[in-house]
Amino acid sequence: MGSIAAAVLFSRSGPPVETSASDEIRTAIPQATPEQSAKTSLAQDAQATESSMTTAKPSLANHLRELGACLSIHNTLRDDKENNFESVVASVRSELGDLEADSLDWKNTHVVLPSGEKRRLRLEIEGTGEQSTIRRLKYYGVDADDLPVPLPLSKEQSINPSDTFLASLEKEGRITLQEEARRGFFAGGAEVYHVEKDGVLSEFEISYQGKSFKCSDLETSQGRCQCF
Repeated sequence: MGSIAAAVLFSRSGPPVETSASDEIRTAIPQATPEQSAKTSLAQDAQATESSMTTAKPSLANHLRELGACLSIHNTLRDDKENNFESVVASVRSELGDLEADSLDWKNTHVVLPSGEKRRLRLEIEGTGEQSTIRRLKYYGVDADDLPVPLPLSKEQSINPSDTFLASLEKEGRITLQEEARRGFFAGGAEVYHVEKDGVLSEFEISYQGKSFKCSDLETSQGRCQCF
């Protein structure tokens, strides 16, 4: 018994085991499991991809600089311009004046019914002469190949349909896309056409003094413009 007690006492009174700072850090911080490391890596990759896409998307301000050079106007430029038509109007107002007309040209609405069926609404504005117009509604289903299939409408429903009737069709399900095109002109004489998808500027064209500047796919990283 005496020898055992002495052995225990000796082991407790022996010299301390040296530890390095890195050993202490590894002890204090739990090591990530392989699954946690994989999740972290995927999150970092996704964040890097999103950052890259954001960086790659040209800003509207760059396109507005091209607009000024094309039409030979001095337009207002700010790098924080939001991608909407109001930003374009604000940029050219000092040179082209206020937007005096801006009327609907056509409108597309995509709806998914509770059953999963898809519906497409297209409203077109057609000229009938003497500056008068009619609104014509076309209504479609969608087949297995995602191609539109015309659905019947009465004359009262398809020619100059009421806003109440249009709203009733849109409320039948969940709206997945709203696309709208408008035409107008500025006080300075320039004509303009623009399209917005879900409230985001997709394309626009301004014609002024024999020149035109057109941009398309502005809601994507493939946005591009032409001067002609």
